[in-house]
Amino acid sequence: MRLFIIAVFFIFQLSHGESQIFPSGSRVCFVGNSITNNGEFHHNILLFHLTRYPKENVKFFNCGISGDVTAGILNRMEDDILIHQPTHIVLMIGMNDVRRSLYGENISTNSDTLEQREKAILIYKINLEKIIKIFLSKKIQVILQKPTIYDQTGILPTKNNLGVNDALKVCADFIGDMANAYHLEVVDYWTIMNRINQQMQKKDPSSTLTSIDRVHPQSAGHLVMAYQFLKTLKAEQFVSSISLNTKGIVQSSNNCDLIQSSRFNNTYSFTIKEKSLPFPIVSQQENALQLVSFQEDLNQQLFKITDLPVGAYKLLIDSILIGSFSSEDFHLGIDLSYYKLTPQYQQSIALRNVLNELWVQESNLRNIKFIEYNNDYLKCVDRISLDALKNCLMPVFESKNTDYYKNQLNKYLLNKPNEQKIIEVSNILKVKAFELAQPKIHQFNVVKM
Repeated sequence: MRLFIIAVFFIFQLSHGESQIFPSGSRVCFVGNSITNNGEFHHNILLFHLTRYPKENVKFFNCGISGDVTAGILNRMEDDILIHQPTHIVLMIGMNDVRRSLYGENISTNSDTLEQREKAILIYKINLEKIIKIFLSKKIQVILQKPTIYDQTGILPTKNNLGVNDALKVCADFIGDMANAYHLEVVDYWTIMNRINQQMQKKDPSSTLTSIDRVHPQSAGHLVMAYQFLKTLKAEQFVSSISLNTKGIVQSSNNCDLIQSSRFNNTYSFTIKEKSLPFPIVSQQENALQLVSFQEDLNQQLFKITDLPVGAYKLLIDSILIGSFSSEDFHLGIDLSYYKLTPQYQQSIALRNVLNELWVQESNLRNIKFIEYNNDYLKCVDRISLDALKNCLMPVFESKNTDYYKNQLNKYLLNKPNEQKIIEVSNILKVKAFELAQPKIHQFNVVKM
């Protein structure tokens, strides 16, 4: 029996600071239409930021309104966006500005229709530059996002408004011009989503990154968006990585510390503290991993032992069996982000669950804003009494050809009396999420089989 106890190590730590997306203390407003209001892409970005940069206390605010256009953003600028005192604005708008109703299943040659399309895009351009100038005048850092695609090529059950995606490309090009003119960061969703969508449809014409409505991305599409955002802003590739030998000598380390190592018989033990957590992938996002290299580019968590004697080994973390691996596997490095049983991954899942609760509350708050910025709401004489408001709005919403507005009103009647409580619960969940994101020390045991 041999027993080696190796003293505590203080390992040189490569910093994530240069790859940090938002500095500690940042207040980030995501501004846009329903794609922002529904929030899944920036929920992914928040989850990534919490897992990768857990010490940086950054606040995210959903400032999306379903159906919104540039004029709507100008209208709600003060009391829905600037009220949050943002340090950063992440802006995506255009899907509704192009006025999709002006497009149909056939190519139009009607001069009046073509003129209206041009006017819509001109108004968009004028308003977008106004919005950018307002934010910059407030010394707010602006990140522009080119709009997501409208799927006008997929074989889908929804009516196809040909030309909408081309109009969005015009908007995307103008956003690029604005980014150049004002020296702003720009995230290009349109190009990557259009390319991936076309590749998918070569194999299956009915597949799409959007939903069947041709507008709203599915979960896979939202993860593609988050990937593009994080890559554009140069997010750190590694959750952590460490390469060491059986004697506990570290060859390289990124974002983690080796605290102690030992050997007892055929067990090599390492006490390690990583500075980040892996990003947890849920089932509805898994298709995106075939479309973009999210794991390889943004989620590597490498554990490497360079000199294990030839043979098969079990890896346990905190006494939990993670898997069986060869000495060659350890020599090449095991990417732990693929193993959902690790305590680190389970901690990330617990964090995501808390954020899911937070996003439910966020949705309730955005529902309130959706109604209160609606033009029909503003026409109601009595907006204090919920009964009076219901009597004013319900007939109007029932006359529309969709249940969407009626459902939103019913939600509003439930949410509005509890608005302050929803805010309080949201704040509690934000604190809980920040606490859950803090990494822990773990015991790695490599046992020869």
